Amino acid sequence: MVVKEIIGKHLARYELPDYYDGEYWPSQIWQCLRKQYLMRVSPIPMPLESLRTVTLGTIIHEFIADILKKEESIRVMSEVPIRIPHPARHDIVISGRADDIIIITVGKTRYIVEIKTIDDLETKRQRNFIPKIEHKAQLNLYLKAYPGAKGILLYIDRSNFEMEEFEVNFDPELFNDSIRRVELLHEYLTKRELPPPEAKNNPEMQWQCSYCEYRNRCERLSKIEQK
Repeated sequence: MVVKEIIGKHLARYELPDYYDGEYWPSQIWQCLRKQYLMRVSPIPMPLESLRTVTLGTIIHEFIADILKKEESIRVMSEVPIRIPHPARHDIVISGRADDIIIITVGKTRYIVEIKTIDDLETKRQRNFIPKIEHKAQLNLYLKAYPGAKGILLYIDRSNFEMEEFEVNFDPELFNDSIRRVELLHEYLTKRELPPPEAKNNPEMQWQCSYCEYRNRCERLSKIEQK
């Protein structure tokens, strides 16, 4: 148990991120609005199980980046900064470091590669559960930051390293949908008004509740609202 305890303590050192008013992360915009609100207003530590998943994703991302860097014919960048100003408002910006994308250049063509680790890839592929809209929307934001680039959404199965990739082109309408979500969250935060439990109310997002560290708090808040 010695090694297990050491690794567990290391994972537990995770520090809550600092959020700044008006700055929103591409990786979070399509998460439940209530969760995003609580993450910023009343944050709680990430559970150990979630930390393990994040750590494994980081290890796989670094492994893929290292493999691509060995190819002499391509140029690779990873963990790149992203900053997308709001089209009309100076008080909102989409910003952050894109930890889960790799930018590769082959000849004159630039590709933005977003890596997602999942469980049971084959079943999700057969049932058309992938690519997920939130993943496409996240990659779409990166494509906005790099005009002319092509997008690749790469899914990797955590259990057996099976892979599936999808080509994604920039979608202006999907970008506008992301901007509207940012505007809505910004208004809730500015007014300090609790958003409705979006994931719970939306059948296509309910899966998020199963992995949400704010679930118990969310349910308590919903009971208070019903009184």
